[in-house]
Amino acid sequence: MQRRQKFQRIQVLRFFAAATVVVYHAQITVLSYLGGTPPFPLLKYGQYGVDLFFVISGFIIVYIGSTLEKAPILFAWRRFARVVPMYWIVTLALFALSYLPGIARAGPPDVDLLLRSMFFLSWTKGNEVYPILNVGWSLEYEVLFYIIATAGMALAKRPWGITAFIMLALVTSGRGTSFFLQNPIIVEFVLGMTIATALIDRPSFLPMLAGTALVIATLALAPTVQVWRLWMFGLPSAVVVAGAVMLDNRRSYAGRILPELGNASYSIYLTHVVVISLACKLMVKLAPATPLPVAIAAISILSVAAGYVVYRVLELRLTSLISRRPLREVSPVHQMPGSNT
Repeated sequence: MQRRQKFQRIQVLRFFAAATVVVYHAQITVLSYLGGTPPFPLLKYGQYGVDLFFVISGFIIVYIGSTLEKAPILFAWRRFARVVPMYWIVTLALFALSYLPGIARAGPPDVDLLLRSMFFLSWTKGNEVYPILNVGWSLEYEVLFYIIATAGMALAKRPWGITAFIMLALVTSGRGTSFFLQNPIIVEFVLGMTIATALIDRPSFLPMLAGTALVIATLALAPTVQVWRLWMFGLPSAVVVAGAVMLDNRRSYAGRILPELGNASYSIYLTHVVVISLACKLMVKLAPATPLPVAIAAISILSVAAGYVVYRVLELRLTSLISRRPLREVSPVHQMPGSNT
């Protein structure tokens, strides 16, 4: 595990998670413009691709923090370079577009929300407040995870037990409530961390597994929507990620297309809601009679394609420039697996 290993099947899962979120948003947005009933009822579960992303994130962060970026300052800087500049660019672009006539359906956001969005603090205005780029709500959880992980790396030689303890303690203090710092969805990061420690930090594995199991069992006594989500989507996501890691350790993945699309999942995530919205506006004007299934499929494919172009043209170069790492070294194992609804 100390070698520079690429988890190709994890990359495939990243694309799968991004694609489920894309088709979920494509359907609800198309319906909001054209009306009608959902032609693909199962797509409503696409929003839970986020849970898979959180588990993947927990796994990848432990891996890179244990092998490639052991210094806390380097770790924090690389996370900043990987996540923040692209998010700021898309957020500022969306903020500017909202002032164009006919673009923002609910009117332009205020500067206060812009600042909170830029610094991943929209949650401080309440649970129902989303950042300007609404899918950024889960990036706020990602950044919280990075901050706690960086602190753990600075405090201990074995940082992952401390990181997991803090996150599990936050969740336990909330007893299943939805408040940002206590939301049970945070446990999904710890599930991914636990999988990684089984491979990288064996002494931390059993205590982390026991602590996570205890917290999940305790949360079962508070059957809220947030706890239900952890049980129904977080735990199965952990099983899928563990299986993918086991396969990657035993046999190389032969395909190239899906892992490459997985590399682009962050750009797909950041841009797809903007692409879907603009595509729907054009569709209403140019082809309002488009059948719903055709519209959803076409807009979903367009969103993935646009996100991939952004990844190749902008994200790779920007990350390489800011992190001061040659473009050829910006490999999948370094990339943050974040995507959201």
